[in-house]
Amino acid sequence: LRNSVGDSSDNIHNRLITNVLVKIVWHDYLQLSLSKNLDTIPGLLSEEATTDDHQLSHKSLLVQNVRLPIYYYQDLGKCIVEILDEISVAESHLLEVACESLLRDYLDIVHQGEKLSKFQDHVDQLASFFCSLDLLVVQNGRTWPLENLARPLVIHSLPAIKSMDSPSLVKLLLNLVEIFGPVHLFLKYSEKNDDKSYVEPYLNVFNSDFVPWCLDGKHITCSSKIDLLLSLIQEECFFDQWCLIIKYIIAKQKRSVDDKISHTNDQFELLTLILQKVRERIAGGKLRNLQRSGSLPEHWRHDLLDSVAVSVFCDLPATDSHVHFLCAALGGSSQDDQVCFLSAEAVCKIRESILKSLASVLTTSTFEWTRSAHFLLLPAEHEHLKLLGEQSLLANFEMAQFAFQVFERSLFALRIHEEDSVFSHILAALFIIEWECSMALTLEEENDLEGHKEEIDAETLLCNSSDDRLGATVHLKANLAEHIHAFRQSLIPSFWNDLRSDTLNRLANILAQSVRYSVFDTRDLGIDRTAALCSEWVVDMLRLVCLDHIKLQSFYDILLSEREDWPLWVKPSLQNGHASVKFQCEPLATEETELKHQRFVAFVDKIVLNLSFGEVILGIPRNQHCTTSSSIDVTSPVSSFSRAWVAAEMICTWKWKGGSAFSTFLPSLVQYMKTESCPEVSIMPFLLDTLLEGALMHESSNWALFNVWHLSDSEIDKIQDRFLRALVALLFTTYTKERIWRESDALALFEKLLGSLFVSSTVNRKCLRTLPFVMSTIIKPLTEKMKSGEASSCTDLMGESILSWLNEAISCLSLSPREVTQQDIEDWMQVVLSCFPLEITGGTAKLVVKFDREISDAETSLLLTLFSRYRAFYASADPSLSSSGTSLSKTAELLGVKLTAVMVGYCCTKLGEDDWCFVFRILRKWIESSVLLVEEMTDGVNDAVINRTSAEDILEKLKLIACTPEELTFTFAESALVTLCCINHVDSLHESQTLQLIRSGEYAESNDKMMENVLRLFLASGVSEAIAGSCSEEASSIIASSRVVYLHFWELVASFIIDASPQIRGCALESVKLWGLSKDSVSGLYSILFSSEPISHLQFAAYSLLMSEPICEVSLVNGENPQESDMDQQSIESTPDSEKALCLRDELSALIEMPTSGLAKTDLIARDRVNVFVAWALLLSHLQRLPLSSTSRALLLSYVQDKISPCILDCIFQHIPLRSGSGGGASASGKKKDAELVPEAKAAAEASKNAIVTCSLLPYVESLWPVGVLEMASLAGSLYGMMIRLLPSYVRTWFTGLRDRSLSSSIESLTRVWCSPPLLLDEFCQVKESVYADETFSVSVNRSAYEIIATYKKEETGIDLVIRLPSCYPLRHVEVECTRSLGISEVKCRKWLLSLTSFVRNQNGAVAEAIQTWKKNFDKEFEGVEECPICYSILHTSNHGLPRLACKTCKHKFHGACLYKWFSTSNKSTCPLCQTPF
Repeated sequence: LRNSVGDSSDNIHNRLITNVLVKIVWHDYLQLSLSKNLDTIPGLLSEEATTDDHQLSHKSLLVQNVRLPIYYYQDLGKCIVEILDEISVAESHLLEVACESLLRDYLDIVHQGEKLSKFQDHVDQLASFFCSLDLLVVQNGRTWPLENLARPLVIHSLPAIKSMDSPSLVKLLLNLVEIFGPVHLFLKYSEKNDDKSYVEPYLNVFNSDFVPWCLDGKHITCSSKIDLLLSLIQEECFFDQWCLIIKYIIAKQKRSVDDKISHTNDQFELLTLILQKVRERIAGGKLRNLQRSGSLPEHWRHDLLDSVAVSVFCDLPATDSHVHFLCAALGGSSQDDQVCFLSAEAVCKIRESILKSLASVLTTSTFEWTRSAHFLLLPAEHEHLKLLGEQSLLANFEMAQFAFQVFERSLFALRIHEEDSVFSHILAALFIIEWECSMALTLEEENDLEGHKEEIDAETLLCNSSDDRLGATVHLKANLAEHIHAFRQSLIPSFWNDLRSDTLNRLANILAQSVRYSVFDTRDLGIDRTAALCSEWVVDMLRLVCLDHIKLQSFYDILLSEREDWPLWVKPSLQNGHASVKFQCEPLATEETELKHQRFVAFVDKIVLNLSFGEVILGIPRNQHCTTSSSIDVTSPVSSFSRAWVAAEMICTWKWKGGSAFSTFLPSLVQYMKTESCPEVSIMPFLLDTLLEGALMHESSNWALFNVWHLSDSEIDKIQDRFLRALVALLFTTYTKERIWRESDALALFEKLLGSLFVSSTVNRKCLRTLPFVMSTIIKPLTEKMKSGEASSCTDLMGESILSWLNEAISCLSLSPREVTQQDIEDWMQVVLSCFPLEITGGTAKLVVKFDREISDAETSLLLTLFSRYRAFYASADPSLSSSGTSLSKTAELLGVKLTAVMVGYCCTKLGEDDWCFVFRILRKWIESSVLLVEEMTDGVNDAVINRTSAEDILEKLKLIACTPEELTFTFAESALVTLCCINHVDSLHESQTLQLIRSGEYAESNDKMMENVLRLFLASGVSEAIAGSCSEEASSIIASSRVVYLHFWELVASFIIDASPQIRGCALESVKLWGLSKDSVSGLYSILFSSEPISHLQFAAYSLLMSEPICEVSLVNGENPQESDMDQQSIESTPDSEKALCLRDELSALIEMPTSGLAKTDLIARDRVNVFVAWALLLSHLQRLPLSSTSRALLLSYVQDKISPCILDCIFQHIPLRSGSGGGASASGKKKDAELVPEAKAAAEASKNAIVTCSLLPYVESLWPVGVLEMASLAGSLYGMMIRLLPSYVRTWFTGLRDRSLSSSIESLTRVWCSPPLLLDEFCQVKESVYADETFSVSVNRSAYEIIATYKKEETGIDLVIRLPSCYPLRHVEVECTRSLGISEVKCRKWLLSLTSFVRNQNGAVAEAIQTWKKNFDKEFEGVEECPICYSILHTSNHGLPRLACKTCKHKFHGACLYKWFSTSNKSTCPLCQTPF
């Protein structure tokens, strides 16, 4: 001010405004450097600037280098605003000066732009300044900020802002628009009048100045300019402005397409951004400038926007910009997003386009069923389908991917108008596309598993292009399906619950029909694979889509509805408004129809397995009791939704790929019946009625050939009529096996049978022949009810009926053969016999016959009468007994044999001598017939093998021979064997004068003869297989398979074999030996034991014979092996080891010597592994039987030690899983920890202990079949126990070679806990019992210390040796210590100590045997016998022989075994001492 003396007051005020307010305060607020501005822009300051100005400016420059807090700038800006506001009131001309200065600085900043280092900060400060102006001035109604600052600022800087395209300046402009309003800001105040004449000029400004600029600029300013553009939209001209924006974008897009410029996506991105920002403003209520027009989504809808959105599906290729645009226009990304900018008509068109795009994928499929599914989705366009080329194929997938993305992101918008069918069809298309892809991938996987081609020829190379295209197609499908799957899984249950009822109905309808098409029409995949895949689809769909009970049952009705090829046997129908069925006895089905039927049956089976029988078949909701379900009519025997006819159809179909009535469907029914929550809703009456009606429409099979005594799944399978078979299977499963039956159902069935048995006075033959099949299955559970004393109307009615049927049968047999048809006799006898059940039970070792009924005296009397009449009838019809000339039918004769069994079982004490004579004559006749048949077959096999010309020739001959036996012969023989079994059973239960008769004399001889015949039959069959096996395994399998056909017969044969006496066995063996076949009986037994078609009963019988007298004498070794009787001890000892080595039979040695490396890689229940274990059981059992001092035993031990690798124990312990660190079930203290043993290890441990105690493997061989993991573990454990008992040195050699410390520790602990205690106890007992003391030798035992003290005295010398057995004996070495010696040199004492140690450690036998051998060795030494110079022992440590082979030169004698080993290892044959050739 000192330089201002003499100036006017106005000049002073001007200078204050210019130099202080603007140059200091304003510049500090803007963070401007004045000195820098002076250098760069000389005209920025006025000419009146003085030196003081520079000083002030310098201070300002100093201040700018200091980082000031934000509140400083806020307060400074507020101060400037207040100063300017005060000036505006008092001195307006000064306001103009100040504003001009401020505007100059703003313009300078704009012009310099990005050159300024703090350009962004400067602009932000300006924006903050205007905000302060708004808050403090504008909102108070003052207009000077608009007129003096904002409008001039915009007018002078807008061109520069548009050219710079700076985000900061755009945001500043946006702030100004929001503060002052666009009309006031861009039009002079005089142009805005109340008559809205400003609208047109404003639209011109908007259209010319802002629309092109905001919609065509840098990407970094695009968002800011869109915000600016939206803020410029005014309520009075909203529709015109919105129209201008859309038209501009569309016109620009059209120019891009016409000029082939790739900016089309940019226009979609602009539209997307605009719509997204509008959506945010509407949702957040931020459209302050639009309170009426533009405040709702429908205000923004426009025909041009609709047309652009709809036309997107015509643009190829579709890009992400298209997706984003459509999703922005549609909205609906969440349940709360209801802002949609498209009209309802446009949304419908988009939905249709999405459906077409998704459905087009199905036209690219190779599966026929997808064409039908496409028709369901788009019926009107099905006729226009064409094969697509490679290019259109790719385009289809791109459009489908595009359509799916739009649908996924705008799901809730597209669902708004779901009353039409399109939305449900889109949902269905998503399911179907994923299903088709899963099937395509499954097919590709199966193709990859097929065999690879050896060479690639020219044709293959030509096809590579199509294969590549196929692989690309599968990849595209997989990618699309993966996204669809993730989308479907992300949908929460409430989405499905909120869908309209008709939408869900249409969806379920389409999906049900699509699944049906896929099941019926898929040819590329196997039946079981297709069924499993389609059932997975249904389960997944039902888990995801929430269908109420009514809709769910409607879905099942459509899914299981009729068509030409389903069902074939039981069709649903309505009679008087009630559910009923129609039968098709013999449908005219082509091969194609039957194949499709099989496919659908397999699918239904999978559906029932995966869901539930009650839900799928009966229409009962899962986890819902019928008492709480209002949709089920509990007064009806079946649910109102029941599809019980499906169950009848499934059982009648019987078998299909991947399942059957017995293996899969009936178990599902049983599971439902066991857990059914609605006992009132029962399916059994309906099924029984349906199947019985179907059975009565056909001629039933012959019951006489039905093996009701061995009633099983396989036996029921032999029934030819499918309705009768289904009925018997249902009754057998529910009544006999599972015992889940209701007496009311049985009574209703029985009454219906009785009601159908007679038509007036004529017998209904079909019902009569069906009756025994039904009685065979229901008599047993009803009998048990009668046994428990629970008499009822059903049991009473059945008792009365049986008596009447007995009388009918008797009346038929009362007439002469000329007066009655044998058909009547057969039919009524079948009915009678079905009422007296026999049950054959027992395990592998023994079969017994049970008589399940307790019959009344009246029934007994009638049975005896019937038997007497049958004997008379048989005598009159048998040509050998009568000359009447009437022959007896095979069926009647077979029924007579069955009647014989019933009489023996139920009336044995009432039979007279004539009756027994008849019984034995019948039995012997048919047993001998079967023996003759099998022996003829054996002769045929022997001749065919001897005279074979080629491998193919012998196979054809063997197949012919195997098919030759007559089934009836075995059926007769089987019934005879059952009767013989009954005789043996009742013979052991009853004591009467009559039964005493058959235990002696002619009857006993006849019984023995029949037993011998059975044994001959067994041996002949085995020899047949052995002879065939000499050609090839395939030939052997042909013979073995012929036995499987008559399984029950051979099981009965095996049962008698085990009980045969040694005399009978000897006679049978001699008979086969005299036969002169190429293979002997032992070979036949081995063939049965190790058969390629094993039958457990026969295998155990063969094993038992091989272990019993007299066969055991020749079952192990070949006949040429040296026996003790043939050679004296000296000749044996002098024979080289190579000549006296044991020669096992080939059948046994091949398994015993099998390389364990290959065996260890096989499955735990593989046939080879089972055979090897059984072979070892034979070997060890035979070794156990041999006397300790026998030469055969020594040879066998030598064979095992020298020729068989102990690695067989590796295979054994594969079956004994020992947990690492658990100690094999024992702690360090040796206590048991059963809880630490898994079941297999526990079974093996117990078996090993029992084998040691009982010295027998027979129980574990007997329980081996049927072979399972646990059974093999038990056998493995018993083998280990027997090995450590009989072959301790052999096991120790293996154990010490183990490298796995954890495994060896576990094995040692297992042995210490389970095996060593009984083994040590046995060793101590043997020492006490078998080592005899005399005046020179004594032995004592200290069990607590596991010690054996041996004392040897001779003349004036003596020695005490202590043998210490380890707690894990025999895995660890025995320790021998000398505790006292008298008159013996240290050298000799050490020699004796080493000698005993060698005997004990190398002994494959008991310690007692080693001690005895050691004593004999001492005795020989004192007798003057020289020791062997090689082993320094008199008795050999293994074979206990003396040194007998003497050198002719030095006269020293050697053990034969030691000398042979010397020759082998030294590669020379000279004397070890004098080197003279030996």
